[in-house]
Amino acid sequence: MTRQEILSRLASEARPYFPRLIAAVLLGAVAGALPIVPPWALGQIVGRVIAPPHGQAPDLEFLYLALTLTFCSLALTNVATYFQTYLTAWSGQRLIATWRVRLFARVLEIPVDEYDKWRPGELISRFSSDLQMMTDAVSISLPLFFAAMVTFLVSLGYMIKLDWLLTATLVVAAPIVAYIVSTFQKLISQSTRKTQERIADLSANLTEVLQAQRVVKSFGRETFEVDRFRNRNDAYFGASMKLIQFINTQPMIVATLMALAVVVIVWLSVREVLVGRLDKSTVFTYWLLLVNLANPLNRFAQFTSDLSKATVACGRVLELLDLPPEDAGTGAPPLEIARGEIVFDDVVFGYQNSEKPALDGVSATIAAGEVVALVGPSGAGKTTLANLVPRFYRPQKGSIRVDGRDLSGVRLAELRSAIAIVPQDPQLFRTSVMENIRYGRLDATDDEVRAAAREANADEFIERFPAGYQTEVGERGARLSGGERQRIAIARAILRDPRILILDEATSALDTHSEAMIESALDRLLPGRTTIVIAHRLSTVRRADRIFYIEDGRLLEAGTQDELLALGGRYAALHAAQFST
Repeated sequence: MTRQEILSRLASEARPYFPRLIAAVLLGAVAGALPIVPPWALGQIVGRVIAPPHGQAPDLEFLYLALTLTFCSLALTNVATYFQTYLTAWSGQRLIATWRVRLFARVLEIPVDEYDKWRPGELISRFSSDLQMMTDAVSISLPLFFAAMVTFLVSLGYMIKLDWLLTATLVVAAPIVAYIVSTFQKLISQSTRKTQERIADLSANLTEVLQAQRVVKSFGRETFEVDRFRNRNDAYFGASMKLIQFINTQPMIVATLMALAVVVIVWLSVREVLVGRLDKSTVFTYWLLLVNLANPLNRFAQFTSDLSKATVACGRVLELLDLPPEDAGTGAPPLEIARGEIVFDDVVFGYQNSEKPALDGVSATIAAGEVVALVGPSGAGKTTLANLVPRFYRPQKGSIRVDGRDLSGVRLAELRSAIAIVPQDPQLFRTSVMENIRYGRLDATDDEVRAAAREANADEFIERFPAGYQTEVGERGARLSGGERQRIAIARAILRDPRILILDEATSALDTHSEAMIESALDRLLPGRTTIVIAHRLSTVRRADRIFYIEDGRLLEAGTQDELLALGGRYAALHAAQFST
């Protein structure tokens, strides 16, 4: 997205705030124009009070009038600047706050395969550093930039009126300043983009290591991870210092050029006074206007740097906002899953950048209320097949039907409301046990939550907590054991009361007591529901009505356990390998 496209899009997004922004512009014009009053008033004091024309007495009445005008102009400038800054900041912050929510919603709305392309740290950098750059620009730099621009133009116009020949010296410097600012804007934009990429790398590294802290410790890789983080931190430091170098070099060059122009103008103006072409009052006014002119011009470099960085950050945020969301199927006919029959018809699916499909021509039918176990070696396509049912991914070929309806044309909300998933590693939120279970159905009462917990055999350990159901589970449920987290996940599924249930090895890696509790809970949960069990251990398939053996993305065998063992094929070999003594 080009700079012009970003600014055009930003103007379009800011349209609801135009009334406040117009008021801010008018106030900025007042705040920028009023600083011209003190130079005029003080110049007149010199000409009419301190050094009046020969033969005239000092005009003391004008002195008081001029001082009053000076005070009022300075006071009104401060008031106008305050309200201009407030209105601009309110509009900008409101827009950014709206974008922050839209950004969060878009991250949740994008398809899973699109989400898989992004690193968590990269997404976090859009929320943190990019939005912060935009916040700083609209809260500080933008209102000051506009007021400084008005002050510059008004002062320049008055200086031309007083003496166009002197002012022509500044006009000569203008193209040089414009070229310098334009060149550094490009450098700052490029450097900002590089810096934001480096901070995204750093955030991704930090997020990844914090989530895998136990793995790091178990392999003794603390030093390795510190070195890796240090390298990325050094890369960010280098990119950041390059950006700071560009940001600080630009105003230094502009200020030096302006200092040279000021020296030349002062020399010329003194010469004009000595030859009698200018009077003392006019030259004093001109010098004060020159200060009015030089101050904003020197600050333009900083303002343009901040705005250039904010433009880059805005482009990065818009890049994420513009990602297409999942097709929610809002225009599709209503979907009612009454039975839960699932039909896979010649399904082909492959992940991006994968050389071969994860599923290749899978055809199968899971009857309503049937429990089917998916077994096979790691990477065979079991989880992929299960993930197609809630339409986390779309098959490239073939179709999947539930109760006769093709999932490619259904309402996602209705489809997923009929499905519950109990993953191998349950994802709990940093809130209470009560709210984690209620996540399955947000309108559930406390009694319904407790009833679901009892059915999941979770009530027995929850009641032992001092705070009971109000116990905070910690980050990702870190304060609970694996079995406790699993039972809360099952309680959440029970509360949802789904027609289709997907279990990803719900009893793996648990102690005997937890496994027995979960097995008992599943015995109450499964009857009457169409269930897909992703089985990594064959001991968990005992409750399955049928078994699908999948290998290399193909469904090679299907039947009951007795049928597959009697067949003596791939499943029989896998069963013999796992249960051989």
